Amino acid sequence: MNETIDWDKVIKKEARGLDDYDLGEVQELDDQFVITKKGVVDKDKFYLPRNKAVKFDGDKLWFEVGKDEAKVYKHNPTIDWDKVIKKEARGLDDYDLGEVQELDDQFVITKKGVVDKDRFYLPRSKAIRFEGDKLWLDVSKDEAKAYKRD
Repeated sequence: MNETIDWDKVIKKEARGLDDYDLGEVQELDDQFVITKKGVVDKDKFYLPRNKAVKFDGDKLWFEVGKDEAKVYKHNPTIDWDKVIKKEARGLDDYDLGEVQELDDQFVITKKGVVDKDRFYLPRSKAIRFEGDKLWLDVSKDEAKAYKRD
């Protein structure tokens, strides 16, 4: 997070991502997220992690988030951890991270594959949302390699 952002002034300002991607207008803030709305009729709501904000120029709040990545942030981040066991885990760009096997205080532990099983120890802090049958995480395919263990 860029410490120079004056969070008191970002409400009702435009939010923009990489390549000037429109992320809507900032509606509210909480400790972790900047919540924006985009659109007039079919409004998209984004729950953008504060740590993805890179600068505020007085008119626009800029995020290090591309168009494809933005899709991941379209849902309420409240996660019911009691329901994620045995559910699919997905990363950015719909990358398959396997099935959630267990949880501890720090990690979501998943298993992927039938024969050669990969185990991932994914930080809970990377979890973005849970949609009933899928747990979405802010982890790219390349990043996932760092969380893989034997």
